[in-house]
Amino acid sequence: MRYQDQVVKLTQKAIQDICRAALATPVDKHEWVPMGHARSVLSQMREIATQSPFFTAIIRDGDVPVFDEHARQQALKLRESFTMVQECADAAHRTTAELCQAIAAFPDKELEDEITLPFGGGMSMTKADVLSLAHWNLTYHLGQINQIQLMLGDREMH
Repeated sequence: MRYQDQVVKLTQKAIQDICRAALATPVDKHEWVPMGHARSVLSQMREIATQSPFFTAIIRDGDVPVFDEHARQQALKLRESFTMVQECADAAHRTTAELCQAIAAFPDKELEDEITLPFGGGMSMTKADVLSLAHWNLTYHLGQINQIQLMLGDREMH
């Protein structure tokens, strides 16, 4: 199996897992902020709904999209336009499918090429690593949503 195919498989499973978990959270708790400081399920799903196009652009174009203050504000505005977890899940499924197509088509010969991302003052990583960033972020937020469910007394594995 090609590396790209494994990343697609893991990413598809992760989007299913996080959407299932988020939708299993009681609707009246979608905006609950644990301990007054953590992120709500809706906040996390807003990010999930909007993350894939950023990674898809890097994978397809080979360059990092502009991520200046204007672009950051536009991204925040888009995130805030989602008002329900179901809406976020629907968008996330669509954009993750597009991302997975880009990952599957990524050429083997470019896997070890390096790119610098605008996070944390600039992080350099291989494009192979970039292919798995969406999966990493999905599983990271899945853990946060699972923790919220545990805090709400939900011990069921969703």
